[in-house]
Amino acid sequence: MGLKDLIRSASAHSLWPLMLGLDYATLELFSAISPRYDLARFGSEVMRPSPRQVDLLIVAGVVNNKMAPVIRRLHASMADPSFVMAFGAGAISGAPFDGSYAVDGGVDRVVPVDIYVPGDPPRPEQLIDGIIALRERILSGALDERFAWR
Repeated sequence: MGLKDLIRSASAHSLWPLMLGLDYATLELFSAISPRYDLARFGSEVMRPSPRQVDLLIVAGVVNNKMAPVIRRLHASMADPSFVMAFGAGAISGAPFDGSYAVDGGVDRVVPVDIYVPGDPPRPEQLIDGIIALRERILSGALDERFAWR
């Protein structure tokens, strides 16, 4: 096991999320932390309030034009490597409000997204599946451009 593999493993097994709840998908995000779904077994139960202490930004809900600069600033404040998860149909495409004057589309028009979790609203099990999929992408080396050795 080389140094790159060790850094990938440490990053994949300790994803600390910054929860950005914008609408009803936030409730499903909260329930994933509960003992029933036990997000703690993945090392991701600690929702930090500061972007400087996290490496995973979970955007749950519709991103409107007023929130886009805030999301951009939060993402820029995160330490490298940082990852972004679009949680729910609102964060992925702006549904059901896509096409309105206040919504441009998904969060991928604001910051680069690494993993998409579909659903309206998405279930807590889907959040856990999304975190597992993100961990697998980190461990496989698919996201190596985010790390300092590039």
